Amino acid sequence: MRKHGWIVLAWTFVLGLFMVTANAQAIDKEALKAEIKDEIKEELKAEGGPLAGIEDRIKFSGLIEFGGAWQDVDYTAGHGGGKQDDSDLALTTVELTAEAEVNDWVNIAVTLLYEDPTFGDETSVDLDAATLTIGNTEQYPLYFSAGAMYVPFGALLTHFPDAPLIDQPLTLSLGETREKAVLVGVEHQAFSVSGYLFNGDMDKTGEDNQIESYGLDVNFSFDDEAGFDVLVGASYISNIADSDGFELDEIKDYIGGFDVYLHVGYAPFFFDAEYMTALDDFEPGELDDKKAQPAVWNLEAGYNLDWGKNLEIALKYAGSDESGALGFPEQRYGIALNQEIFEGVIASLAYLHDDYENDDAEDRDNRDVVFAQIAIEF
Repeated sequence: MRKHGWIVLAWTFVLGLFMVTANAQAIDKEALKAEIKDEIKEELKAEGGPLAGIEDRIKFSGLIEFGGAWQDVDYTAGHGGGKQDDSDLALTTVELTAEAEVNDWVNIAVTLLYEDPTFGDETSVDLDAATLTIGNTEQYPLYFSAGAMYVPFGALLTHFPDAPLIDQPLTLSLGETREKAVLVGVEHQAFSVSGYLFNGDMDKTGEDNQIESYGLDVNFSFDDEAGFDVLVGASYISNIADSDGFELDEIKDYIGGFDVYLHVGYAPFFFDAEYMTALDDFEPGELDDKKAQPAVWNLEAGYNLDWGKNLEIALKYAGSDESGALGFPEQRYGIALNQEIFEGVIASLAYLHDDYENDDAEDRDNRDVVFAQIAIEF
């Protein structure tokens, strides 16, 4: 029995030694593979290698926004009257951008966007923008861009948390225009001018689908060491119905759009103002059952309180005219608190009150909204 016991013990020792040795060899192989991979990466990134300077030439940035909202809506008699309360949580925005500097004169940028509108049922994941830019404004003022982009119509200024269906600035709701476009710009000192051309989604009734929409933006910006900064500009677009805020089947004639904007900041104070309007009437049956020339405006003023972490306090007055068919309030009042928690992390709390005209598309009389959000930008 003892002899058999020693035999079993000996075989156990041999088997254990074999397993340890095999495991050590596996670890050595994995370590060797990792070392080889690191060496290959270093050679590729070395001067003259195909990936030389890649970490300096490719940059990633992103934004994640998560929020919750409560709203109380009073409806008119046309909707049956009464009140409706809603509350919801939403991962409102996930945005990821990759920018690559091909060389000193050529850059590309690609943005992926996920949106989950609060109080909305549909989510979306899109290639939001993808552009190539040729130019170096530090050496020469002229540059060229092409691709899928938001054309520069208006500045769309706001200090409020931006959430689809809750608090998009009315200027953004009316004028934001994403198109496949070509753009030529000039930047010289404080002045910037850009013009663009695209084939819009909206064509004239009975006419061919052609590249015939265009626009122009001109602005002046300035800031100094004393804490004073200003941005003032104006934009024109040849057909405002190409904006993402319109859902029309057809249009008799193109209707131009005009926008003027201003930002002034001094030390902790700021003031933003923007006005956007169609330059002619939409015909009955296009936007509403009567002629309509929609216009919107947005005014915001506020103060940055630095108590170790910055707290931004913003007040809003916004409104619209002849825009009931688009679902815009006639008047909007609001207050927002944006508290910096860490670098790149902002917690926001906002309140809005909307008053609607009698021709509101959803038969609303007024609406109160409380909205909280945390945004992380990197």
